Amino acid sequence: MKYKRIIFTFVFFLFFTLKPASLFSDEEKTEKPEEKPVQETKESLQNKEIRQTIEFYEKKKKELESREKKLAEREEKLNILKGSLDERFEKLKILDKKIKQALANLKKEKDLHEQNIIMREEKKFKDLAKVYENMKAKKAAQIVNTMDLDVARKMFSYMRPQVAGKILANTNPDKAAAISKALTAKEVLMKK
Repeated sequence: MKYKRIIFTFVFFLFFTLKPASLFSDEEKTEKPEEKPVQETKESLQNKEIRQTIEFYEKKKKELESREKKLAEREEKLNILKGSLDERFEKLKILDKKIKQALANLKKEKDLHEQNIIMREEKKFKDLAKVYENMKAKKAAQIVNTMDLDVARKMFSYMRPQVAGKILANTNPDKAAAISKALTAKEVLMKK
């Protein structure tokens, strides 16, 4: 049994190590195969690898060039947008200046208008004070008794003190006290 196994292994080894055609052929080939095809095969493999490497790098180069082109296009678009934004920003700055100038002009006009209103109101009260100064003290006092306290205070503030005193002397005592109190409060506020 041992011998059978050894023989079987030997035959098996011979069968697979030798070419099957050489086992059955009558002719023995004495020529050695040329080593040139093996060398050519190595060279062709190296050339193939070099070609593949070159193709790979050319492909990468094209990809990079494509990316670079896309980036350049994006950069150009961004520069155009930046220019547009800068232009809009400048327009907004100009518009902001115009708005601020318009607001300043409106404020000046408002201040002038308010000043004119105050001046007209002062003129009215000065004129009213002159009218009451030219009236007889008793007649003026009767009208002052029915007058609004704020109107009376403003009118008396434009009167000469001697005439104001005569009218207040003939005015209802409570009303005269209220007018005097309002006049002194106004003077205190003006001094502060």
